Amino acid sequence: MEILLIEDDDNKRADIEAFISSLIPGGVGLEFACALDDARRKILAKSYDLIVFDFFLPLSRQDGLSTPQDVSNELAADFRYSKNYQTETIAITQYKLDDSKGIPVFNGAGISVVHYAQDDESWKDSLKQKINRVNNFVRYDFLIFCALTKERDGYRLTDAEIGDFRNIDGMSCLDLCIAQKKGLCLVPKKPGLVNMAVIAAKAIEKFQPKIVAMSGICAGVEGDSKLMDLVVGQLCWEYQTGKFKANKFQSEPYQISIPHDLEVDLSQFIQGEDLKKKIRKGLFFEKMNDFDIILAPLSSGSAVISDNKKMQEIGEQHRKMAALEMEMFSMYEAAYQSLCAPLFFGVKAVVDMGDDKKNDQLHAPACATSARFVYEFLSWKLQS
Repeated sequence: MEILLIEDDDNKRADIEAFISSLIPGGVGLEFACALDDARRKILAKSYDLIVFDFFLPLSRQDGLSTPQDVSNELAADFRYSKNYQTETIAITQYKLDDSKGIPVFNGAGISVVHYAQDDESWKDSLKQKINRVNNFVRYDFLIFCALTKERDGYRLTDAEIGDFRNIDGMSCLDLCIAQKKGLCLVPKKPGLVNMAVIAAKAIEKFQPKIVAMSGICAGVEGDSKLMDLVVGQLCWEYQTGKFKANKFQSEPYQISIPHDLEVDLSQFIQGEDLKKKIRKGLFFEKMNDFDIILAPLSSGSAVISDNKKMQEIGEQHRKMAALEMEMFSMYEAAYQSLCAPLFFGVKAVVDMGDDKKNDQLHAPACATSARFVYEFLSWKLQS
């Protein structure tokens, strides 16, 4: 458990620290901030399980810890827009609650306020309740989204530890363990942009993962990808956004790129010598002999495309587009907009070229290969 204790009074800090330690015998990662500048920096830079606030703090450690001032507005504003916005919080103050202007400020940010006194231990009950909530909350290191059940079944052909199916707040979840880290693989009620947007936004906000991923199947683009290639979505957009005018569609695509550092990691990872061997192990399909792993632009839309002309029309939106599918943009958008700011990426295996030859022949091996890529990358990334 990671706890940030914001407090400038040595006696009060020692009292709170001792009580926290008494509740968590195994030890806790406890960090301190005794001035506003230090507190703001830590709130914005790191995720905590619990934050204990104070109302009055010196503005800076560099000025010799000057006279404390009411900094509730500054702390509440930073907290509200930080990655800790859903973290359990409590403010413990020595000042009379009736006299403090900071109470409505903290309450407005979802931070409960209690009074501290050495001869009154009622604050301990409130703090204990917060710690119990943290202990009961299950945080997942990663989430994986699949549009179809058969795409999720691909993880049974990986080395991931497969757990039980669970219904969590109406979401279809499967417990997974990768590199000794806990995660979930989720499938929406139906495939498509809207249903994926709903479950991705809901799950990311609830579970606060460090990284989210997607695997599954897609259509390839002639000349830029071929059957059974794995296309990692370097950037993604919805090809349907725009305007119809004078019987002509004028596209207005909004693109989302994966985080730059993650893109560097992926571009280096796909060059690993043994990666392809691990992905195709035990899969005996002719198309597996020369498949490639491509980091490239990918587009999403609501309809299944089996028409050459339509594929060419969509491909004109980006000259390097390598694949077309139906959900990845929704997951990218949900992760991008989340204040918990998880890393995000998706990979899909090409099973057809979006033409009238579309069939299900390659679906099973494609679901397995895309799942194996996600498994191998998360195994490496989660350990780092």
